[in-house]
Amino acid sequence: MNSVDMANNLIFRAKNLQEFIVETDTPENFRFNGVVPFDMEIVEGVISAKVLAVDFDEAVAVFDKWLGEQQ
Repeated sequence: MNSVDMANNLIFRAKNLQEFIVETDTPENFRFNGVVPFDMEIVEGVISAKVLAVDFDEAVAVFDKWLGEQQ
């Protein structure tokens, strides 16, 4: 990827970011490990996180990656 492609990708992301609510059951042995990059709450065993992404699939992938790093 050259610098023009990188700049175009950055501009596209900046113009198209949206906030999505991603929910999942709290994993067994879940604990916070470091910075939490989301506005997040846990209610009755369900995690709800507000994730910035271009589309819902990306939001889920970003949240799942972060959640996997916490275990």
